Order: sequence, then structure tokens, then C-alpha cells
Amino acid sequence: MTYLISTIIFAVVGSAQLNIFEIEGIFSSAHVNALEDHIDQNEYNDEDLLILQYSSKEGSSESEIDLNRLLSSHDFPIGVWFGPYEIAINYELLKNFEFIGFSPGVEIYNVNFEKSIEDKFCEINLCNFNENKIVISEFEGVYDGYLIVGTLGSFIENIDFNISEQSIEFFKPSLFERFYISISNPIFTYLFFVLGFALIGLELFAIGPGLMAVVGSLLVISSTLPFQEFGINYFGILIFVFSFLMYIKILSRGYFSLLGVIAFIVLFISSFVMFSNYVITVNTFLLFFVSVALALFYFVAIPTVIRSRLTTDTSGGTSLVGKNCELIEKLDADTGLIKFKDLKLKVGLEVNSVYKEGEEYTFFEKDGNLYI
Repeated sequence: MTYLISTIIFAVVGSAQLNIFEIEGIFSSAHVNALEDHIDQNEYNDEDLLILQYSSKEGSSESEIDLNRLLSSHDFPIGVWFGPYEIAINYELLKNFEFIGFSPGVEIYNVNFEKSIEDKFCEINLCNFNENKIVISEFEGVYDGYLIVGTLGSFIENIDFNISEQSIEFFKPSLFERFYISISNPIFTYLFFVLGFALIGLELFAIGPGLMAVVGSLLVISSTLPFQEFGINYFGILIFVFSFLMYIKILSRGYFSLLGVIAFIVLFISSFVMFSNYVITVNTFLLFFVSVALALFYFVAIPTVIRSRLTTDTSGGTSLVGKNCELIEKLDADTGLIKFKDLKLKVGLEVNSVYKEGEEYTFFEKDGNLYI
């Protein structure tokens, strides 16, 4: 509420309500549900005024329809101020509001220009008849059926409603609803989704109490909540699963290699397909950045996983069968310390075989354990 100027200070508490409900972030069903609960709890009447401060830059069309349906079912005074950002709003959102205010620069689209609309808006504002759009001008003032003001305070001061003996209360969606609004951002949706699967995949190879799998599952579940409302492409999910299986293969092999590059490319393609029909604008560069971050996560995690598995339990290193290593030191008759790439591992030795330090040997599996 930093954008609310100090011109609105009402110290006298009256019996009527003047409440402001803030709509910000990605406009979604969470806003509509929160507003419906707010109206039910406060039991508005004709002496009360509810004002929506609408600053969402994008949202789902289904939620806009639900909002209009909700507001049309109530007959108490409702106002709306679109600002303080230069946002784009659907003309249908202007229905069911008794008081309407715009901040300069707001764009109204899907305008069905009629004579009454032209007379109301086009003398002061910029009307684009070819694209059915109206851009609100910078000429602040009170006009026919709407206001152009730069602050919420000015909007409240200039509407034709008795507010002199009323207190103001601000309301927002609940914590869970705000979380849903935040996760509706496609970048966060994608980030939580891929990171959740990464943690689950890493848990399959790391030794631990399963905390990463629990956190990963929560991330995956929460990230899928907006899929239905905003139109995820489920074919992209299938491509993502394929890339995830490739990363699992990389973890089992223990090194990134060319397969890791291919897995990264498939992962980025999956993100592009997943959000191809999304109703929210998606920044392709940020999707690419998230894909790179996940690839780096696996690249860093692979040595950690290998160390946690192989330095504590040789049975976890059977994926190295057939690869060469160097014997550093014989620890005892049946155990040796070897060097594989940058890792030093403890492996089993054949009791009846002769080993020389500094020479190369090949990994093989015996009774589920790693030997050379």
C-alpha cells in the first residue's frame, strides 16, 4: 500500500463500511474466491461502499467472467480504481460498478464502439477503432461516469458518495490464496515444477532421510495448481518427463557428458511446449534461464551424489562397471583405495589377485559390490 497517499485519513468511525479490496498480481480464481468470502462476511447494504483497487496486469478470462457474475448478484454500491500501473483491462470488467476510476495510461480493450461509448470516452482519451481499444489520457478530472486520477486517495475524495463519517479498511486474499496468485506466474510455476522433480530424482541416489523427496513432492503439487485455470499444454509435460528420465540416467552414470546437453535441450523444448497455450504472457528467456539453472544443479549435484554413494557403500557404484581407474593404495588384503577421475573411492580387491599401485584396473561387480 505504499502507493496510497496520505490524503486519506478518516478518524471518525461510523456504522457504515468503506472497505478497499486489493487485487494485484496475476488475476485468478483466488481473487474471486477471496472477494466472495469477504462480501459474505461483511454483509454489505446500501449505506456501505466496497472499492476494488485493481492493479493486475494479466489474468484468466474465466476469472473475469466469474468476477462479473459475482458482482452482478449484489446490489450494494461497488467502485473500482484501475491503477496505479499502466495496465490493460477488458471492457467487460467495467460492468456492475457504480463508481469507476482510471489512472493515466490504462488501456481498455475489447471495446464495442457505439455512439454512447464514443461520446463518453473519445473526446478526452485516445480511441483506436481498428483495434477496439481506448487509452486513458493524462487529463485528470471527473468525467461522465468515470474519473481519471493518479491515486486511490483522489478517487475516493472525488466520487459522489457520502464518506465523511466512515472508516477505511483494507483487505487482501488470504495467505494461501496469495500463494496461489504468486505461483500462477508461469516462471514460478515452471521453476517449482522442475526443481521439485530434480529433488525427487536426486533423492533416488543420495543417502538421506528422504527430506529432499518430501520437499520436491510439495513443490510439484503446488506448481500444478494453476495448470487447469491458465491452460497448460499437457503434451509439454510428457516431453518434460522424458527429459527427467534422461537426467536420472545421467545421475546413475555419474557424469554429465553429451547426454546432459541433450537432456537440457529437451527440457527447454518441454518448457516452450508447456506454456505454448498459456493465457499469461511467458518470457522465453526466463524459461531458458530456469532450464540452464536446473542443468547446473544436476552438474553440481552429480559429484555430491557420487561421493555420498561410493565413499560409504561400494554396492552403490555398480554403474561404474567396465570403466577404468587407478589403484592408489592397498588398504588391506581385500580392500583398496582407487582414483576415478577426481574421486577417491574405496573398492574391493580379489584376494588371490596381484595388484600394483599406480596401475590401471577395470571396475567389475561381485555379489552386488564394486571390485577391480
